[in-house]
Amino acid sequence: MNIFQIKTRPHGTVRLNEFIQGKFIAIGWPRIGNLAGVSKEEIRIRLQEAYGHTYDNPRTISVDLGNIWAFVDTMQEGAVALFHGHLDNVHIVEVGAYEYVEEFDNNEDGMCHQRKFKPLTVVKFDELNTKLQELLRHRGTVTRFKYPLEDAELEALIDSQSDLKHPSQQIPREVPEDIINKALEVLDEALHSSDPDKRIKAAVEILRYVK
Repeated sequence: MNIFQIKTRPHGTVRLNEFIQGKFIAIGWPRIGNLAGVSKEEIRIRLQEAYGHTYDNPRTISVDLGNIWAFVDTMQEGAVALFHGHLDNVHIVEVGAYEYVEEFDNNEDGMCHQRKFKPLTVVKFDELNTKLQELLRHRGTVTRFKYPLEDAELEALIDSQSDLKHPSQQIPREVPEDIINKALEVLDEALHSSDPDKRIKAAVEILRYVK
């Protein structure tokens, strides 16, 4: 598994809302066709034909080619991608296979190269370790995490967020019904106590139980 960062501005248009709602990520460079199974050299030729007039030096086309190749080939199904969300949120997702969506292969939409994703979690930027923060600060359209996978510490981050969202699932347990009934009887007695603190605590616990 590899880890990548991806920007949310394919072909110069911010698509963050589309990414989140449609559960897909995309890059720009329309007008170079379906890239499934296409060699790196063939992509270079297509880029030259479609955008050659915009390249002022060989390095520029190489940068574009590197971004496209990272998305189409280096990134594989099951990889993890991170992208900036609203405010300081960061979305962490598991990506699917490369897809070419012909209806978006135009200058207006400009996001025909896509990958669907499965959301894993959303965290704050400062919850990421320094190496993941460095990855997200990269200016490239698509960037691969350059450190060993374990340095990302993603698994612990995803697990901790899952526990926060589903605390009742942290320690599955079964309590016999007679024990529950006895506990409710104790709370009922406390509810009629002369001590106001006991009455309040008992009322809170009963309301929590019925919810």
